Amino acid sequence: MYNGLSAVSQVSMKEFNLHLQNPPSDDPTEYYVGCLRVPPPTLPSLFELQWHLQDPPPEELRFPLRKDIYRDLPQGKELFFTTSSELLDCRGITFDILSSIIRPNPSLSSATATSRDSFIGLWDDCINRVVSKFSSVEMVFVRKRSPSSTDTVELEYQWPNLTAFVRNFCLWRGEEADQLREGHPDPSTSIVEKLLWTYSDLPYVLGYFAVGHIVTFCALSRSQDRIIRTDLCMVDLSTPMERLKSLIPCWRVAGLLALLADKCFNYINNSCNNFKLLPYSDYERIDLGSGNIIEMTPITVTRFFSTKKKWVSVKEIYDFLDHRIPHSEFIVRSLEKDLGLVFKPRGWKIKPINCDQLVEALMHVTKALVALHDLSFMHRDLGWDKVMRRSDRENEWFVTGFDEAVGSPQCCPHGGCGAAVGGRHAPEMGRGLHGAKVDVWGVGQLVKTCGLVGLPKMLKELQKMCLDPSPEQRPTAADCYCHLLQLQSSMSAAVGGY
Repeated sequence: MYNGLSAVSQVSMKEFNLHLQNPPSDDPTEYYVGCLRVPPPTLPSLFELQWHLQDPPPEELRFPLRKDIYRDLPQGKELFFTTSSELLDCRGITFDILSSIIRPNPSLSSATATSRDSFIGLWDDCINRVVSKFSSVEMVFVRKRSPSSTDTVELEYQWPNLTAFVRNFCLWRGEEADQLREGHPDPSTSIVEKLLWTYSDLPYVLGYFAVGHIVTFCALSRSQDRIIRTDLCMVDLSTPMERLKSLIPCWRVAGLLALLADKCFNYINNSCNNFKLLPYSDYERIDLGSGNIIEMTPITVTRFFSTKKKWVSVKEIYDFLDHRIPHSEFIVRSLEKDLGLVFKPRGWKIKPINCDQLVEALMHVTKALVALHDLSFMHRDLGWDKVMRRSDRENEWFVTGFDEAVGSPQCCPHGGCGAAVGGRHAPEMGRGLHGAKVDVWGVGQLVKTCGLVGLPKMLKELQKMCLDPSPEQRPTAADCYCHLLQLQSSMSAAVGGY
């Protein structure tokens, strides 16, 4: 796997040249694939991209093929392949990549190619499988069906037709159509409209838009508050000769994706405690197992449940709380057929990075709890995985994950909650009778697990009060909010020099 170093820093130039002079003699496919997986030492600028994507690999790294196979390949083969003796025949690349590229596609005649689904195999064989093959880091692909004419879905709820995640960042995406139709989005437009720039100072992300056989590689970048699409090169997949041309840009894209992912991680590691410098993925997919999946668009979160019973249970909770709790998520759409619920706002799962942000987050959480407890309800599962920072606003945090919320008090033990003091859940939850003070315990846990050092005395006092083993001795959520308000005032006074 590529670790962010250039080819020269991974192996010395002398070793690299010796390696080139002594390739394996059986089937050297993996050897050449490994060489081509080494990303370029630097990321080309947006201005250089058009040239870079069409620059073939050096001659010594082109796949050697048997003369009879090489002879039968379409024109343009010399840019990615070369002839050799029988001992250096790359049979693996022939079966894995070439066979699907040069085969005819009778099912895609103009008479039968009447839907986007007809072209998916072609786009994946000639574009996405090739990009994945030459990527030095694992890529996770998610393909979405287009909404049917009877299933009108706003653009803000839709994913791109094809997304690929590199180290959990959506750095490669595709918008596809079999043909342009009136009333349907143009892929060249929707690939821009579905992007929210969350990638800090990254120069661009990459993608393609396809209309039938015509695929256009493009870069998406930010210019002030606008997303700019820069078209890089176009390939026509209607003939084997044209499909062969797509190998070069696909190989080049694979190398760039690794560098872009590294750049994102470098931003995170060198953020200097500034949220604005932290990139995150505008699309995200989390598989929780057992059929439970979370999918995020730039402004929504969709949760899919494994059973109808669980879907109904969670929906009933949120329907009851609907817009009655400040600083909390709410349902905007129900997908009964898919057992999904769509929530807003979109959150960013990150802990506060300084004391000011911690106090701010705790104030928003306790304010939400005050409203929740006024309804005689309790959350019962507070933790930093359930407290998000809003992605569409600065300085606002909100509570998610009301799945375990119930009326307060409850007489029965809560399943899965132990009675050990100091754990995530209040000890009384595992014993039996428990009420809204379990959420106050959760506030104490938020302070305890925030990861910050040198907390003010008033925060340490709040943590101690909230984590009292006896629920009767803990403050209320309203008491916590007032305590935090006083702390915030004292911190502001200290900054002002009073």
